[in-house]
Amino acid sequence: MLAGELKPRELASRIHRRYGHEPPLTRRLAELDDEYDTLEYGATTADQLNAEVTSQAHRLTTHPPVPAQEAPLP
Repeated sequence: MLAGELKPRELASRIHRRYGHEPPLTRRLAELDDEYDTLEYGATTADQLNAEVTSQAHRLTTHPPVPAQEAPLP
């Protein structure tokens, strides 16, 4: 997404489908994917969600990597 290949909603959706709400590292992206589904009922706009997804993507790129032997299996 940060390279311009995915839209924010698509990134959130892919992360949600792949990991669900469990891993703390990606939990907020799954929650944001749910929020996209309720845009018409809430006070949040698509632009606000897109900005937060982008912020979360930036956060993930700066998160220290997990060594392979410690990485949880999906």
